[in-house]
Amino acid sequence: MKIKHFEATNMKEALEKIKQEMGPDAFILGTKSIKKKGPLGFGERTFLQVTAALDEKQAPSVQVTQEPEKPQWEPPKKLTQPAAASASASASPTYNQKGKPQVAVEDSFSEGFDTVFARSRQAARVKAAQEKPREAEEGSDNQRPLRKEISELKDLVQSMKAPRSEALEKELVELKNLLFNVVKHQNQLHLKNQTPALIQVYNRLMENGMEASLAAKLVQLSEERLQPRQLNQVERVENMVHSLISKALEVAVPKGPKRIVALVGPTGVGKTTTLAKLAAHHALQDKGTVAFITLDTYRIAAVDQLKTYAHIMDIPLQVALNPAELAQAIQFHENKSLILIDTAGYSHHDKASMTNLLQFFKGRQDIEIHLVLSATTKGNDLTDIIHNFEALSPRHFILTKLDETSSYGPLFTQLIRFKKSVSYLTVGQSVPEDIAFPSKDYLADLFMGRTPYGKGVRQA
Repeated sequence: MKIKHFEATNMKEALEKIKQEMGPDAFILGTKSIKKKGPLGFGERTFLQVTAALDEKQAPSVQVTQEPEKPQWEPPKKLTQPAAASASASASPTYNQKGKPQVAVEDSFSEGFDTVFARSRQAARVKAAQEKPREAEEGSDNQRPLRKEISELKDLVQSMKAPRSEALEKELVELKNLLFNVVKHQNQLHLKNQTPALIQVYNRLMENGMEASLAAKLVQLSEERLQPRQLNQVERVENMVHSLISKALEVAVPKGPKRIVALVGPTGVGKTTTLAKLAAHHALQDKGTVAFITLDTYRIAAVDQLKTYAHIMDIPLQVALNPAELAQAIQFHENKSLILIDTAGYSHHDKASMTNLLQFFKGRQDIEIHLVLSATTKGNDLTDIIHNFEALSPRHFILTKLDETSSYGPLFTQLIRFKKSVSYLTVGQSVPEDIAFPSKDYLADLFMGRTPYGKGVRQA
């Protein structure tokens, strides 16, 4: 057995020296701190001495090259406030003859994401039919050195009885986490170059709640578009992912001198409050005329709340109990530049109520239907809600309660899955202040976890 001592300033450097000289089959016998004086006998320095051993009967199977230094993190540059949505031609979706938005996403991105979701659904079905022992066997040979390093580090942490500095503890934890993440995501990330920067950005997307297959697709596309030397730069990778997200999104801008807008959605997402914010903005900022129509006769509190807003803003309010009364109310207020329709909040599992609501909008192509979604809703629930409300053919999404969460990845997943545009954001309860027009860059920042709610978004 070959035994050798290695001296280094930290554990990471020591492991690199051991791997370079003795190969991945070497194992650690122990560590200790030693002090050495400078060249002239002054200035003591502390080094880490690591004792490693190698069974000479086993030749190193792989010559491991030295890993590149982990790039120093640089915070992303703060984005300037985006230009007004109405002045940005790229932010304006077009509409077909049926009133549906033509989402202007590059074909390569659209097709790529569609493939991701199809593959994700197929993988889920296959996974359910497989046994867990078989899944365990799927660990590829190239994961074994990484798993061995993790095991060695774990044994090392437990066996070292000598007092260690906080810096050494931190380095061990960081290195251990890095190796763990490489193993964890190796099967998901089909990358030619699994650099720390790519893995770090992937982890950040996952921490923000983005679906794993979609996060992997964004990182893979970034790897294809960046130069090899840029794959080790976190900021370069982040900027490329940001660009891809921005290109895949669409935002809707109000168009036309007269509009009829209906807000639909489950209970508790803030439809009535959002309606009041839209009315206040249109009346105060755009100097337009507004009328309220409510279909929500199930909750007395909701009608009273809307009556209060209508009284304060001097806006007429009319109740419609059936499709015929809705048509009459719209005709009565045809001179208004904006007619806002409030609806009852239904559970997305309540098929009967959904069918009843559909009768109000059947054949009404002049009504813009906006689905209101809360940012606090879990990913799977969001999917179910949107799928069931698709029966009403909503054109856009309104994202509410952005101030009540810090995880926005699930919203991006749904926007890509259902190919919808975003019309408004709400970030609080105040009327009319807490409503805003989104921009693509702001949404990309939000979905990457780069910026908190409300920073850099233009108020409506």
